Amino acid sequence: MGHGRYPFALSSLRLGRSIRLRNRIFFAPMGIDVAHPDGTASEEMAAFYRGIIGGGPGMVVLGNASVDAGTRLQERGLCLHDRRQAQALAPLLRYGQDRDCPVVVQLQHYGAQGSVRMGGGALMSPSGVPCPRIAKADPDYRTVAMTMDDIRAVQAQFARAAALAQQAGARLISLQASNGYLLSSFLSPHTNRRQDEYGGDAARRMRFLLEVIAAIRTAAPGIEISVRLGIDDCLPEGGQRPDLLLPCLVMLEQAGVASLECSMSIGQTFASMLSYSPEASQRLQDGVATIRKGTGLKLGFAGFVGSLEAAEEAMLATGADLIGMTRALFADNDLVAKAAAGDPGIHRCRFDGNCFRDKGNPRLDRVYCCVNPKYLRPAEIVYS
Repeated sequence: MGHGRYPFALSSLRLGRSIRLRNRIFFAPMGIDVAHPDGTASEEMAAFYRGIIGGGPGMVVLGNASVDAGTRLQERGLCLHDRRQAQALAPLLRYGQDRDCPVVVQLQHYGAQGSVRMGGGALMSPSGVPCPRIAKADPDYRTVAMTMDDIRAVQAQFARAAALAQQAGARLISLQASNGYLLSSFLSPHTNRRQDEYGGDAARRMRFLLEVIAAIRTAAPGIEISVRLGIDDCLPEGGQRPDLLLPCLVMLEQAGVASLECSMSIGQTFASMLSYSPEASQRLQDGVATIRKGTGLKLGFAGFVGSLEAAEEAMLATGADLIGMTRALFADNDLVAKAAAGDPGIHRCRFDGNCFRDKGNPRLDRVYCCVNPKYLRPAEIVYS
């Protein structure tokens, strides 16, 4: 049963065949990028997530574990393509399991939104469509359309990463199929302009993701799979929209997916998600409500939800089963426990987007916060 003040948010939920969440609030994937340069989990990273786990969410998702050395974005981004990296993750996964908080590993291929310098070559995408924002910032930026050999190789990379996650103790993985990265770029008509079996209509655009899921089923039998699904590219025309996905949701159900986590925006439109606006929040929730009409899968989303009161309202408005509170829990790791106890002393996220701006600031070594005393942004760093 849920807490009296928060009957939905603090009620339990079952995912897949064997995972039970103590409540429906989760820490959605966030690229805090404090792993070691070789992609192994650092003590700094583990300590951060232990703090989140201790604050009471039902689930924690580790963001952006690169499935291959050829797809990187940040110098200290997490990776999962060799056994050392899996071994380094294992203690954190056990820590969450021992505290009734499943730790989920998000598997990531950055596609055309990665780093040419770190990846060592042209960035792969379905049709070679570039990201204008990155192209403007990086004179060495270049992309290439994937061949059939590339497609098979990347599917094998996801399968290998899932097997490594399972060896580390993960019971649930998340596939990053949103925000313009590789999996979502296959799903979107803006970035997938192929006219073969992997493009041309919504069903064929879904094929690459479905084959990744099938490869994971073979490589990591029994592991549960969630999909972070990009439902809206936020482009004026020609991009992904919630209604375009509706006919394909049954395919994900048939593939045995445990849950969907809805997200919106891609690299060139991400600015719309940096700071809170009523319009962006409503657009996201309207999109989630549309997806809800098309599937019986467990459904969640993350974006602009800053309190358990807001989580309750969002669940009622959208029909979502889970609510991600990434920036809110980054601002106060103990938000869930404090709210459940009626403690008013919560550090509230300002939703000003400065934590995201930190990621591209060469003067900083990590993501900081405006309000959390654990990692306050240095006073000399001021954004306009």
